[in-house]
Amino acid sequence: MTTADRLDLRGGHPAIDLVNTVAWRGDDARRIDNLVDYSDVVAWCRHAGVVSATEASDVMRAARSDKDSAERAVARAKRLREALHALWTDGGSAALATIGVEYRTAVQHRELRPVDGRVAWMDRTRSVFTPVDRLAVAAVDLITEIRCDRVKACDDAACGWLFLDSSHRQNRRWCSAADCGNRDRARRHYDRVRG
Repeated sequence: MTTADRLDLRGGHPAIDLVNTVAWRGDDARRIDNLVDYSDVVAWCRHAGVVSATEASDVMRAARSDKDSAERAVARAKRLREALHALWTDGGSAALATIGVEYRTAVQHRELRPVDGRVAWMDRTRSVFTPVDRLAVAAVDLITEIRCDRVKACDDAACGWLFLDSSHRQNRRWCSAADCGNRDRARRHYDRVRG
């Protein structure tokens, strides 16, 4: 079991949770990248519901016989992750260009098929790129459906995690009120008591 498959999924969407696979983004001394290798990417995608257990097993088997493609898939996942982070924290066309490249690559591996009386995008075949392809499609689905300012950074600057603010007044402050929120409240209480 890797750390990646135990990460809290606080973002509210797999694309945001992908960005949150970097822990303590705002604190270089504590910063941790939880997607070190292909098994981490697959374990996290399984945990986040991007792939099923069977699909995870299939793509891991494919990765063992094609290590170069597995390394490229990890690089693609990280490129997508960093572009999404840049989009939601800085904006800019460079981030959108990278996301667009990943999306166009992903849709090349997909086709439209009838499913239960509807039409859906489906994987042509399952490959080492399937998890990243699905993340790219999910990311574009999200960024084209919501306003970018609905994705917010945790008020704990060291945390660096992002979340989809679905609160009624759009005033959520922390990725987790029980974690970062409590730490902030304790810090403010300590400062008041100290005087």
